[in-house]
Amino acid sequence: MFNKVIQLNNKMSLRNKARLNICIAKDLADSFGGRKADYLIRLNRKLRMKIAIGSANYTDCIAMAA
Repeated sequence: MFNKVIQLNNKMSLRNKARLNICIAKDLADSFGGRKADYLIRLNRKLRMKIAIGSANYTDCIAMAA
């Protein structure tokens, strides 16, 4: 699962990255305590920033959706 390269310009890869963020947030919550939502907010904020920066080369539609 971790050996594939996820490119930001692919809609399906963005969905996979969001699902991966959910798994990471759950692991962090289990390991360090706290709520899964707290970790997920921060991870999704980073994902939205990557989408906005990466999509500047393609279209503004993806950036607006983020």
